[in-house]
Amino acid sequence: MTPAAHVHPPHVKLGALADGGLSPAIMAIVERGVRRRPSVAHTLTAEIELAMEEHYPPVRIVFGERLVLVEDGAATAPDLRISGSLGDLVSLMVAPLVGGVPSPINARGRAALGMVAFGRVRVEGKLGLLRKFLSIIRV
Repeated sequence: MTPAAHVHPPHVKLGALADGGLSPAIMAIVERGVRRRPSVAHTLTAEIELAMEEHYPPVRIVFGERLVLVEDGAATAPDLRISGSLGDLVSLMVAPLVGGVPSPINARGRAALGMVAFGRVRVEGKLGLLRKFLSIIRV
């Protein structure tokens, strides 16, 4: 067994809901990632906001030591804010990663890097936190 097999993942909880909100769908993705990579999840202590350009409310994700809260609504002072169209944010989730960033040797990875480089997806916050978060939400 690998050392990660002995780590219990934090509990993932759905918080406040808004009409037309995406937090239930984002929660399912986060919960899957937390179960698959509990060691990475335990290293995250941060408030993250996903802001979609379409008329969806932002999604707030708070990683704590024992609990991950996912809810609709803006973060008060996020450590990381990722904004862009829903389609572009999904592209980030499905891009293969190398070292926690989209792989430049894969077409989907290059496309995801291009979205960030050309400003279609905007990232505010620390790169290290982004790398950990992407490794949790990748599908």
